[in-house]
Amino acid sequence: MTEAAITSIYNRLFKWEGKSAKAPYPIHKKLNTVAFGYDDIYKWILDNYQFNADSKVLDAGCGVGYGSLLIAETKHCQVKGISLSDAEILQATQFSKEKNLEHLVTFNVTSYDKLEPKSFDFIIATESVKHSLNLEKTLKSLRNALKPNGTLIIVDDFLTNETYSNSIKSYQKDWQLAELLSASDVLPPFRLKKDLTDFVQTKSNLKVNFSIILLNVLKQINSVATIMRGGLYLEKLFNEGVMKYYIIDFKKPNQ
Repeated sequence: MTEAAITSIYNRLFKWEGKSAKAPYPIHKKLNTVAFGYDDIYKWILDNYQFNADSKVLDAGCGVGYGSLLIAETKHCQVKGISLSDAEILQATQFSKEKNLEHLVTFNVTSYDKLEPKSFDFIIATESVKHSLNLEKTLKSLRNALKPNGTLIIVDDFLTNETYSNSIKSYQKDWQLAELLSASDVLPPFRLKKDLTDFVQTKSNLKVNFSIILLNVLKQINSVATIMRGGLYLEKLFNEGVMKYYIIDFKKPNQ
């Protein structure tokens, strides 16, 4: 697993689903919005944390800028979005121009592990930490980048059963994950803020298995098929009850 591999995954996904997009869109999974009460995770975050116009925010793994632009537009604060995908950053920058938010939002191709210390009041990482090349190093870098009293918010899939099944191995291989996030590895010092597992929408295992068979054929002609297959293996893990979808956070001491 390398940074170049991560760039390739997200550039291919962008080419597949975002090249013709007319507006910013979330890149994280869709939830049952009726049961959840929000049509997007970032809106829940905005309602449950104290952002203000003086806040400095990092959107770590910003995709095409949906969350970054929403925060800036809603709270009128300074936001920096980072991704390893140059294609996503180019599109995010274009969206910021179209929304006239260039004075509040900047986008850069940057690794999580190369952040200036004590720079942000909030760091949000939505389904992006999973692609860390070294989880311990990444979490340390993100915490160091917080100002005193700053908050790191992570939204991601967390493995609860560390007995590696074929589904787990296939999911990890298809998405080229160096490590799998485990709740036991981060709780504490992080705290569980919200369990989103019940809002995750999945297909039945019958449909998932059929789709995997289809993608096994399509992967020969479509470079995105393997990534999509990894998403189906993730659905299987939710169906099997060994994967959870959590919002966790860490508040840096005032020192």
